[in-house]
Amino acid sequence: MSQYIHLTAGILKIDLHKSDLSLDYLLGFASRINPKRGYLFVSKVLGKHIPCKPSIMRGIYNRLAALLPKVSDPVIFIGMAETATGLGAGVADSFVKLTAYGDVVFQHTTRHKLSAAEWVCFDEIHSHAPSHILYQPLPALWQQFLKAKTLVLVDDEISTGRTLTQLGRELIGKLPNIGSVILLSIVNWLSATQKQAIQESFARAVSFINLLEGTFSFIPNVGFKPVLPKKVKRLQPTLQARQDIGRRGMNMREALIIKGPYPKRHNVSVVGTGEFLFQPFLWAESLEKEGFNVLFQSTTRSPIQVGDSIGASLCFKDEYKEGIDHYLHNPPCGREIIIAYELAKLAANHNLPEQIGGSIWGVNG
Repeated sequence: MSQYIHLTAGILKIDLHKSDLSLDYLLGFASRINPKRGYLFVSKVLGKHIPCKPSIMRGIYNRLAALLPKVSDPVIFIGMAETATGLGAGVADSFVKLTAYGDVVFQHTTRHKLSAAEWVCFDEIHSHAPSHILYQPLPALWQQFLKAKTLVLVDDEISTGRTLTQLGRELIGKLPNIGSVILLSIVNWLSATQKQAIQESFARAVSFINLLEGTFSFIPNVGFKPVLPKKVKRLQPTLQARQDIGRRGMNMREALIIKGPYPKRHNVSVVGTGEFLFQPFLWAESLEKEGFNVLFQSTTRSPIQVGDSIGASLCFKDEYKEGIDHYLHNPPCGREIIIAYELAKLAANHNLPEQIGGSIWGVNG
């Protein structure tokens, strides 16, 4: 049976084909401030635009990891910035914890310019901030990449598959031993025809792992004319950003674990910033295990219309001094707030702590 979602930007029609968890459990919906794509599937379990308990996020990681077939290692997980920087690392982490695989490496694409050689660079068609860069892995991990037999490409949602296919084909051309490719996501909107085309394009074994499958169509509201954000600037000269948290790869059995500040109140929100998600998530998860009532969420480059699943939104300039608007959707209220930065000095560039009264957790490194 079709489901109709009425948004400010138009009407989504959704037909589900498979669902391990309900549509309502996994997704909310909102309107993009983007003429290329007026709708947005807003994950309730990602810890991005909607605050989420770390235990629920870990449950999603475990479910997806458990669905992965027996594969040949070394296994490479690649997460797409910015939403799958945390998801990809989380699933890779759960995969290591749930299995006997020891040779598992994770890396994510980034929007940032680093002092490292670019490996793959491409654009995401419908994104407000299109440039993706995958940097040359750290020297200590290079042999694992070259020997890798299984490539797992991770995104929170797959609608056309074009971006992941483009990335996968680029990587296969550089990693000669890849024998199988897995496209892993929370939600998959690909038709059977689209899946077949992707399988044929890789010319090797391809599988799809997800928790919900279906198809959708969108009827735009011609009267919806959002005020568009200023055009995103291209990447600035080299930024001072960490290279040991996923942008150049990390061995999941040796992943950096960073302890954050201990909360003073029972109800606490941990806020990751931009691509810095996995380490703050691990700290939030540990606090929840100690008995704190913890919610996790993170800032984003994505402008979203307030309404539907977005109750409120804050806008501020990025912490890297690129002059780019960032957002915190559904900001915390009535909770102690801890804002995590990958480098302590970045907090001085950010007025988010002033806007929400949060304390700063800046990592030294």
